[in-house]
Amino acid sequence: MLLALSALVFVPSAWAQWNVDALMQRLARHPAGEARFTETKKLSMLDAPVVSSGTLLYSPPDRLEKNTLKPKPESLVLERDRLTVVRDGKKHELRLKQYPEVMGIVEAIRGTLMGDQSLLRQYYALQLSGTEASWRLVLIPADERTQRWVTQILISGKQNQISTIETLQSDGDSSVMSIEPVK
Repeated sequence: MLLALSALVFVPSAWAQWNVDALMQRLARHPAGEARFTETKKLSMLDAPVVSSGTLLYSPPDRLEKNTLKPKPESLVLERDRLTVVRDGKKHELRLKQYPEVMGIVEAIRGTLMGDQSLLRQYYALQLSGTEASWRLVLIPADERTQRWVTQILISGKQNQISTIETLQSDGDSSVMSIEPVK
């Protein structure tokens, strides 16, 4: 009987507790990668959703590129606290520290990719549901400046892969980004 009980204690991850700590540990181990995305934005001022697609590149710890190919080319590169946007042949640079409400939204994505729970908790309350095979992390803004822009960000995935990022804005607009890793 003692042998059977000790065997149960040492059973690997099937018995491990699934929580935010466990998710963040798995996400932190995710290497650099490339993915395809399709993003659907619903904007109150438009009659139909806006759909865009392209590629995402992630280089730990803090470089993220979003290269939109359709409907028209656009590039967003986030590196440390600098966001560089190239649209219509024009380049714009932002220092995120000058835009704290934008920084909060950016850190939701970056903090999740890095598995950095302390970074996420600076800006959000975290709620995790599901299992390791199919999880959903809800980020609710804790900062008043971020609350003016976003009501919540829902990030879904499996194991250490993010598959969707849904952003619900305070003005009723929303976006859903589906992500598929490039094999």
